[in-house]
Amino acid sequence: ARQTDRAVDFLAYMVSKGCKPTEATYTILIEGVAYEGMAKEALELLSGLCSRGVMKKSSAQHVASRCNVGLRGWLS
Repeated sequence: ARQTDRAVDFLAYMVSKGCKPTEATYTILIEGVAYEGMAKEALELLSGLCSRGVMKKSSAQHVASRCNVGLRGWLS
């Protein structure tokens, strides 16, 4: 299994135990997903986090630029 699959599962476990992930936690996860070539999934994560108010658009833009996987167009 991909390392990001394990990370997503662990994040879900943390949330189920009442832990609230930080923006930094999500940033690391999104970067990992993008690094593994899953741009669509990274975009979906960013979109969901922004729409739920978990991540500010300016932070999402920074993450997208670091990922360098073509997500910038969605954020502009």
